[in-house]
This record gives sequence, C-alpha cells and structure tokens, in this order.
Amino acid sequence: MSHFAATCRRISRAPRTLVSRVLARQRSTATKRDQWFVDYHSDHARQVVGLRDKTDERLKLFRVEDIAGKRVLDAGCNMGAIVNHCMKLGARQVTGLDFDSAAVQRARGLYSDPTSAFRCDDLDNPLAALEPHDTVMFLSVYGTKELEDRNSILSRLAGLSQVMYFEGHHGDDPRDYAWVLLKYGGFQTIEFLGYTNDELREDSVGRPFFRCDRKSRDVGFLPDFIADHSHIDATLKVAVVGRSGAGKSHLARQLADDQRCEGVTILDDVNDPDRIQAAQRLVLFDYRAGTYIDQIDALFFMDVDENVRLKRFADDPVRQDDYNALLRTPPVRSNFLSFFRIEARQDG
Repeated sequence: MSHFAATCRRISRAPRTLVSRVLARQRSTATKRDQWFVDYHSDHARQVVGLRDKTDERLKLFRVEDIAGKRVLDAGCNMGAIVNHCMKLGARQVTGLDFDSAAVQRARGLYSDPTSAFRCDDLDNPLAALEPHDTVMFLSVYGTKELEDRNSILSRLAGLSQVMYFEGHHGDDPRDYAWVLLKYGGFQTIEFLGYTNDELREDSVGRPFFRCDRKSRDVGFLPDFIADHSHIDATLKVAVVGRSGAGKSHLARQLADDQRCEGVTILDDVNDPDRIQAAQRLVLFDYRAGTYIDQIDALFFMDVDENVRLKRFADDPVRQDDYNALLRTPPVRSNFLSFFRIEARQDG
C-alpha cells in the first residue's frame, strides 16, 4: 500500500494547467513512465483496491446502446476496469490499450476473456495502427503530462469512432475541454454529462465528463432539449447561431409558441447585455450569439444546405444583398459546455 499511497500523493500534487498549456501550443517534454501505476481502479469482486474506488456514478454515465453489441476501444485502459465494464454490458469486442506494460500485464491477468484484448502501445506513435471502432473511451488521459501531441491523438481516436466518451482531469474547466473536442474531434454532438469524483476528493468538483457522437439532428431536437433541461436547471443559457438564411428567426417564433418552452426567454437578434444577463432561462438566436453570453450551457449551430440558403435570398427581395449571401460561419469561442449541430429543415 505504500506504493499506492505515494502514487496518490504524486497525482494530487500534479499541476492541472495542462489544458491552458495545450491551447497555447506548448508540447510536453516529460519522459514517459513505464511500470509505475497499476493501482488505479478498484474491483472489490477481485479484492483489488485502487485510487478510483467509488466508480458506480461514473459507470452510470455510459449508455448501454453505445456498448452492447459494439466494438469498443479503451485508449489508456490502465488495469482494464472499463474494459471489464464494457464486457458486462455486452460489447462484441473490447480492446484495451496502455503504454504501461505492468498495467497491461495486470489487466490480462484480471480480465482475460474471448471478447477482450489488451495491448501495450504508445498513442503518440503514428505507426501504432488503430482499427476503427464503434465507440472509443478516452478517459483521464488527455492531460497526462508525458503525452507529446495530445491533440493529434484526440483527432486520430475521434476519427476511429462514431461515439467517444471523454473524461478530463481535476481542476480543469470543462469549457476548455468542450472547445478542444469541437476543434479536434469533428463531432456533431458534444454533450457535457457532469463530473466524476470517484476518489471523493474534497478539493475538486471532479473530472469533466463528455459524450460525443456524429449523429445528425433535426431542429426539432432543440425544443426537446429545452424541455428536458429547463425544469431541472435553475438557470439555462442556450445560444443558437447560424448564417443568415439558416432559419433562426423562423425557429425562434416557433419556440415562442411552444408550450414546452414556457418560462423560457426567447430572444432573436438582440444584443442587450442587461436583458441577456437578467434572463434565468434564455435561448438567444443571433449570428453572434456565441459571443454575447459569457458562459453558455449549450451552443447550437443551425446548419443549412448552401443551395437552399441562397434560394431563400433569391426568393426574398429584402435579403437580396451580397453581405448576407457571403456571410461566413458564425464566430464562436471556448465558453460553452455542450455543442449540438442541428440541420435546418429545407422548407423552414
């Protein structure tokens, strides 16, 4: 247990400024460690006690439909506890990958099964061929200080899958992670699911946890989202952005008449800081809405086929001008927790 306790002290002292450093394009120069940390997850059924002991709440965040019958990759699997959980949920095949050879060896001893495989490899090595999987887990790995090019790793892993579960690190801002996932993951949905704190640390709310996918959503998803969250969250700040002609104003009028949005302030093309700040539950439609709210709970990008958009200008003499027709994708910044790309209806 002395090795375990020493490891816990090293982790608790580790600086959590990695996201800021990465966004500043600074690479790590740390040497990768091998055979240093195998007491990570607890598995009481096998009498294993690890740093992450209270894992039930985290395991509830995984959706069965993302795992059952699917090929799953756990990138940074350590001793294989998440691989084991995926097997329990009925995964067709699960691969665990880790740099630490001792952790991989222990995982093979604990969770050997025909549906699982454990591999020792380096995610920084571009020759580490990674096959496509339905779902990829990238949990508490991104901020590992020894990684040389974490954004390249994230991009490659995201390209392998339709669904990714991503977990950050204690002390980091989830909005920074959401920005990184949007910038390097290419996902259409980045959903912040909350925090995981299975070490029960009192100095942290936990690790930011996300589910990302490539599923295309219709504009009808927006009122459903508002209805699901407005009665749960005391405050809700939603920004809906899109180029001119995407149909933002049309959708804003629909929401204003939707009973599911009762008690929610709907603003269209309004840049009034006082009104925006005063609204407890707000949906703001504007080309620059992503820059008008300091902290956004959910950013919706309303996309539309370019030919449909230009036809709307041709059919509307009020908007027949080069400014609107040549308007670029709206500006956004790292101030949102969740992101959803929604497709405008072709006749909306």
